[in-house]
Amino acid sequence: MRNKYVRYVFLIALFLFIGLFGTKFYSPSESTIEKEELVKNQLVINGLNLKGITFYEDKVLALLEEDNKTTLFIGDNNGSAIDNIKQWDDFQLPSNETKEYEGIEINADAHLLYLYGMKDDGTNFFDTINIATKQVVDSITIEDNAILSNIKYKNGYMEGMLYAKTNQAKQKGEIIINTPSFDSHMDLLVVELPSKDSYIDWIDSTSDLEYIVYSLKDNENKKISTFVHNLATNQTSEVKDIKGSKNLLFNGDSLLGFRGNKDTLDVIEYKYKNSIEASTEKQETNYDIVIKNGMVIDPAEETIKVGYHVGITNDRVAIITKTDITGDKVINAFQKIVSPGFIDMLSFNPNLMAAQYKIGDGVTTNLSMHGSTVDFDGLFAHYEKFPTLVNYGGALFAVRLRYEAGLGNHGAPTPEQIEYMANRAREEIKKGALAVAFSPEYYPGTTPEEIKAIMKVAKEYGIVSHFHGRHSSLTGEFTSIDSVKEVLGYARELDAPVHFMHLHSTGGTGAMDEALQLIEEARADGYQVTYDVYPYDSWATDISFERLSGDWQSRFGITYSDIQVAGTTERLTEETFPIYRKKGGQVIVYAMNEEELIQALEVDHSMIGSDATMDSEFNHPRGAGTFSRYIGRYIRDKDVQPLMEGLKKVTIHAARQLEGIAPAMKTRGRLQEGSHADITVFDYNQIIDTSTPEKPATYPKGIEYVLVSGKIVKDETGVLTKIKNGRPIKGIFK
Repeated sequence: MRNKYVRYVFLIALFLFIGLFGTKFYSPSESTIEKEELVKNQLVINGLNLKGITFYEDKVLALLEEDNKTTLFIGDNNGSAIDNIKQWDDFQLPSNETKEYEGIEINADAHLLYLYGMKDDGTNFFDTINIATKQVVDSITIEDNAILSNIKYKNGYMEGMLYAKTNQAKQKGEIIINTPSFDSHMDLLVVELPSKDSYIDWIDSTSDLEYIVYSLKDNENKKISTFVHNLATNQTSEVKDIKGSKNLLFNGDSLLGFRGNKDTLDVIEYKYKNSIEASTEKQETNYDIVIKNGMVIDPAEETIKVGYHVGITNDRVAIITKTDITGDKVINAFQKIVSPGFIDMLSFNPNLMAAQYKIGDGVTTNLSMHGSTVDFDGLFAHYEKFPTLVNYGGALFAVRLRYEAGLGNHGAPTPEQIEYMANRAREEIKKGALAVAFSPEYYPGTTPEEIKAIMKVAKEYGIVSHFHGRHSSLTGEFTSIDSVKEVLGYARELDAPVHFMHLHSTGGTGAMDEALQLIEEARADGYQVTYDVYPYDSWATDISFERLSGDWQSRFGITYSDIQVAGTTERLTEETFPIYRKKGGQVIVYAMNEEELIQALEVDHSMIGSDATMDSEFNHPRGAGTFSRYIGRYIRDKDVQPLMEGLKKVTIHAARQLEGIAPAMKTRGRLQEGSHADITVFDYNQIIDTSTPEKPATYPKGIEYVLVSGKIVKDETGVLTKIKNGRPIKGIFK
């Protein structure tokens, strides 16, 4: 049994007041204990070890341990005391020698008793018992063998289970709200732990999930600390000068603490300074659109405002408040996440079909960073004449400068041609480019000299050079890691910012450990290096392109059957490959490892880019499902990273890379008063991609509303293709 369970004499007794939560808010920045109140309640436990306790109507249920045997007791709750504690003879704990019960909780409305603890193999279990029938109705394993805190049943803003999970190797603790069936893990808060021998052993929250109290036990330093965190402001304060237990329970105007003796456990009330409550009166201002009662998340400030309303006027967020507000159009976002609209950091110029599927995936800003144009005046004029649903902009498409200079994909440039390309790059960057895009794998004639000449111009204007690397092979003279070394070499030589496109398919393939190490070393040395990935273990290309030339089987470690014709069930053969190679078309290639993708995702500064638009029905599913898949599969289901970190990767990370040269990005990628009303509303429990290689052009589940610059472009009826409110995202230079 883990040492964390020694604490239960003082911990689980907090369930005594589970039904007494108030509705007022507490301000950690002003948190002080004013005075200790009288003993509010007392439990006579007659020397037995109290492992867990909770109320059920006018009774109290307690797990008591004697001589290593755990028994369920029942007693009377008389308000000022708990008495008549005796063994509940007609309710025997489920007999299972492989389980040890360590906690108890109750769902009074459903008459369900929850017992939880650890199995002999170290995994955590959670049993649900019907109190009327005394039968176990469900028994599940939760969070594998992670170190868990107590578990609290919450039924305020949403019904769910609140608990903490500690990862001692990473020195992090996650405070989680999950469904009662533990199938929708959502991190509310990540806590940095003081040592690798510390863990979160107690948590509680207000019923609206706005305030969380948690206790850290640090065995290395022999210290217990208790903190209160305000999710709405992202402020934390330590609660000090408390006598008795460091584990506290919110209760109206108070925090409850506990003081234990041999035979009794005293429940102590402490007065706590609380902030001004939200007004119950409606504001007089009427907004164009109001998004009501959502979980409003701002990745820029790392805030979660539960049950708040967003008021929108014209194209801006005018107010975010808990005070009731009115609007011409009201969106009910109860128990839904209200997020900044997603930013696709790696896409292509969208036609109408492509823009529809971006909106369907929650994307409000589509950046053509794989290469947009070498005629930015023409690009912006086109979308002004033919508006689109998403915000748009992109990178200078460097290879097309080669075409202008009379070069093809393979020709080596002369010094005069390099000078021409550099001069043209300067002309186009000043017209609104957001970056410069190089793809030397597709255009192998591209030389380091021309790359550096153009990069020097990009550096003058403070824009980043984005790279689809030169090599993606697993074998041969040059392999994937050589792409990483080449690009980082440019960054170091020129002291210029660089960004790797789809690192796991070009650069990290088969070498992710080394790729990430080299990138982190460059960042530690002060160079600006970033990258994006898409959440799939397959890539796509036109089969006629350079990437599938020569001995591609050896280079990628695949064979013909690893290539699928996009939008069909057909896998290629030795006979059909040359036929498709000649006529061209999109194919999906299964040549990546999901574990390497997860490695890349786990790095805090990585971003998400789809590398596709669904501009026909024959494309990679990433053109329709990238962002929903990332959130549903990798954040919620696989818990690769906390929700807040995941939302940063699809919003603020991209905005911050660009906002220095593109003013339009200073008010995007975040959800604050004054920011552009680019907003995605989604159901965290439902969000997932449905797009498949066989049927790529399908919309995800769970994306409920999308707004672009204050206009609703997706609602409960689907994508509104006539609402073309996309705005240009331009680089602005003196």
